[in-house]
Amino acid sequence: MICIISRTMYLHQLKVRLSSPAHNLRVNRSFMLSTSTQKFSFRVLLSCINMPFKRPASTRSPSSGLSSASDSKEEIANPPKRSKVSKSPKALPNVKVYIIQAKLSPQQVVKLSALAEKHCAKLCMDVDEADVVVTAISMRRRLERHMSWDVATSKAIVTPEWLTDSVKASHALPCEDYVAVDDLRASTLKNCPDCNKSPCQCDDTDYGTPRSPVVYPSPPSSPSASTKQKILSRDKLPLKDLAEPAAASSVSIPAHLLPPPDPIPTNLEQLSYLSKYACQRASPLICPNQELAVELDILKRSRGLEGEERSALSYARAISVVKAYPHRITSKSQVQKLPHFGVKICSLVEEFLDTGEISEARSIASSERFKTLSDFSSVYGIGPNAAQKLYNLGLRTLEDLEIYYGVDPTDIETNLIKLENEEAPRGSTRRSQGQKDEPGESWIKVALGLRNDLMKKIPRTEAEEMSRIVMQELDAIEPGCVSTIVGGFRRGKPEGNDVDIVFTHPDGGMVKGLCRQLVQRLHERGMVTHVMHLSSFHGPNPLRTAHWDSLEKALTVFTLPKSSPLYTGTRRRLDLIFAHPDVYWTAVIGWSGSVMFQRDLRQWAKDKYGMKFDSSGITRRHDSKPFYPKTEKEVFELFGLEWVGPTWRNADV
Repeated sequence: MICIISRTMYLHQLKVRLSSPAHNLRVNRSFMLSTSTQKFSFRVLLSCINMPFKRPASTRSPSSGLSSASDSKEEIANPPKRSKVSKSPKALPNVKVYIIQAKLSPQQVVKLSALAEKHCAKLCMDVDEADVVVTAISMRRRLERHMSWDVATSKAIVTPEWLTDSVKASHALPCEDYVAVDDLRASTLKNCPDCNKSPCQCDDTDYGTPRSPVVYPSPPSSPSASTKQKILSRDKLPLKDLAEPAAASSVSIPAHLLPPPDPIPTNLEQLSYLSKYACQRASPLICPNQELAVELDILKRSRGLEGEERSALSYARAISVVKAYPHRITSKSQVQKLPHFGVKICSLVEEFLDTGEISEARSIASSERFKTLSDFSSVYGIGPNAAQKLYNLGLRTLEDLEIYYGVDPTDIETNLIKLENEEAPRGSTRRSQGQKDEPGESWIKVALGLRNDLMKKIPRTEAEEMSRIVMQELDAIEPGCVSTIVGGFRRGKPEGNDVDIVFTHPDGGMVKGLCRQLVQRLHERGMVTHVMHLSSFHGPNPLRTAHWDSLEKALTVFTLPKSSPLYTGTRRRLDLIFAHPDVYWTAVIGWSGSVMFQRDLRQWAKDKYGMKFDSSGITRRHDSKPFYPKTEKEVFELFGLEWVGPTWRNADV
């Protein structure tokens, strides 16, 4: 409140009046201060007696973090009441930070500046004084507009997330996951601030903090007794929990990359078949209503082959609920309240209960179109769209396809190895300028030429033998790797169409390029005859439109060596997946399946936690921040889910 007439004069007169005994209990109204616009009561004036004059605002820069000597003395002489509260220690007391505001919003600049002022040694106004430069710039040419390249190479150039995450962790985090400019990666890692704790206790166990790859040195002697015991005891584990370390490795394998000594039990009482998410239900390999699930599966596959994806997904969801229903369905009323059961599917269930079959499913299963499309889409490289095109051309059998594609058995037997170029995944098509989409003919020819072998089921014992042989060859290239057989075998199936194996190495730097080396070695020894698809690691997408792929994959045709007791000369489909150790268990979960279990796990992560989950890792959607669970169970814990063992994830037929 600003008074027009000097407040000091009126306060002095008021004090004189109040000192008189006659005015101890009352105050003459003539001493009430009046202005042309407002009157002030005695109570307001009385409160002004002890009110100090307002000190002018400091002229120092809010970002300088400096104060004048007079201000300091005045603050000491008249400390505010809140000064009694102890000040929290700085998270980065030895780090000087400079912030480049380009490409940052005003809100980001304010937030980062406040963090730097509060938690760092200094928020620098001159880049030369700083230890760390925080910037959202990722291009060298753009960065050189704000600082010289010589200065940049002498600093740690990091993204804004480094500052926010370091403050959250209360210590300076490693810079490896926060390098802003790729050209400055080496100098940034060299100049990255050390942890300010002594002794250093920067090992971060929080899910939310990215961790740098851990390097495990190879000891000169054999593995420790505890490691040996884990390796020897693995043979007692069921295949669904089998992780294969290299048998004669001299590399110490950390415990979190090995399966638990005893399989983790699934608490079925904590899972509910009424949940709309398959990742919250227990789905056995064979359920009490398996015949109903098979009938619905025919309808699902038919919709998928005809390109009706939404309808196919509706049937897939209903099937996943049937697989988890623990009782024999005997009436329509039992399914009316189940999730994903609409009027149409309830009527189909009622028909099945009355007649023992679904007439639409039987009609579809016996139709020539369904049989033909199913056969065509079973060939590697032919998806539903390509199958429909081939059917419309008048082709009806696999023999017709062989003639159409000009399959020559002599050419097929010649080794087809593709190590130079990455290939597109199954079902995709290539587009050349001026041409229509065409299937990858080289894959289709191989699949057709080898179809008599590739269509034979692979027994579990042969899958284990394939894994043993591959691990033996991998150990000769890089000792210390571990692996897990995934896919249907891990979910308890006695046989399968192919074998999928996920690999990793305790030293993340050793994983890159290992897939290609292994495929080359297996090919040289006559075990891998064809490579359908070979991909490498892909770096983070700058636009954050897609997950960065932390997996290397090779989809191959494999045959056991003649030295193996299970050798028959039969060619098998073998998929090799190499993952960084930080995402090993997310890769294992993703490749273990089933399809609907994985789909609902991704949907749950998105709906409930705003996260993105797939086999290549876990990230937060709004800022692409990665999360690194150390075990398979921790993935479920991260999403707040009850543990579901692999044999209870059979949400598909």
